[in-house]
Amino acid sequence: MATQQSTMDFVTLAMFIIDEIHYQPPREPDFDVMGGGGLYAILGARLFRPPPASSKVGWVVHQGHDFPPQIKQRIVSWNTDCLFIQTPERPTTRAYNRYEPNGHRTFRYSNEKVRINEDSLTPAQLTSRTYHLLCSPDRCIDLVRGITNRRKGLARNPQTDDEMVKALMEDPVFVWEPMPDLCRPAELQKCLDALEHVDVMSPNLDEFCSLLGISIDPSVPADWELMRQKCMELLESVVGGSKAAVVVRMGAEGCFVAQRDRDFHLPAYHVQDTSHQVVDPTGGGNTFLGAFCIGFVQTPDASRAERFEEAARYGTVAASFAIEQVGVPILTHSAVGKELWNNVTVKQRFDEYGKKLAEKSGLARRQ
Repeated sequence: MATQQSTMDFVTLAMFIIDEIHYQPPREPDFDVMGGGGLYAILGARLFRPPPASSKVGWVVHQGHDFPPQIKQRIVSWNTDCLFIQTPERPTTRAYNRYEPNGHRTFRYSNEKVRINEDSLTPAQLTSRTYHLLCSPDRCIDLVRGITNRRKGLARNPQTDDEMVKALMEDPVFVWEPMPDLCRPAELQKCLDALEHVDVMSPNLDEFCSLLGISIDPSVPADWELMRQKCMELLESVVGGSKAAVVVRMGAEGCFVAQRDRDFHLPAYHVQDTSHQVVDPTGGGNTFLGAFCIGFVQTPDASRAERFEEAARYGTVAASFAIEQVGVPILTHSAVGKELWNNVTVKQRFDEYGKKLAEKSGLARRQ
């Protein structure tokens, strides 16, 4: 585990899960696959935080009696601030996944899950500038309040050093990913209540449509005016939610980011010439949000609108790595010691994406 720093950039309260994945015949199933929203969110943040800054990326992993040694070794190799909580009395949280003939992925927990809350976090993790939450609306509100109260309590502790106190007194950014099965019209008011407490609410396109009771055909080009209208309806329904943003993760269509006074769309990284590299979209959205948080804190002097756009660029690039294989990408190093994820540096891909956006912008102007 990495050495703790006094302040941190990103912490997720989503879970780590070990997956069992079944496919359509004749492909054989995969077992002991690293997974869970927490893992992928950490991946997104970690891609943009190589050592020593990787120790500013924090999470909690419950390690049951059946925790595979090779998985722990891989987690440790990322040099993040990972708190392993030993639970020898029970197995690690596991899940069963099956790909149906139509491509949809069926998911269910194989055993009882162990949640992470504010009391699970270390003092260093309580100083984080951003938090990723994956939960119900009610739990979201509870977690925001719980983290805020623990931060205030730690700041009042006379043994807390000045640098830590400074970090604790700043308002962190809360990015909330609602639970898919609770994105339905009956839960809309609860989601609006939660949106008052966070900086970002981020459903994927299916969840967004389900929550609002609308239908969008993913096989046709997106109706950006409809997206804008529905996002504004959400934001305008929130009392005191002027600072909030709705970030809709749209898979191959990229993402749509809406604030009350501004909205924009960014395309996915893998389109047309590189779409053949997409193997498994699982975890792409979680990875997007982990990197989104890092992108947001990367530009503290920019306007809030500019920070959201930079964050979306970070998220888009990070998601491209997550979907190129089953599980997480492979981390290796070049001859001169640079990190390579799937044999590519993150900077190289980030620069390539910037060129793609510039080319698209130039083409749009010419038309």
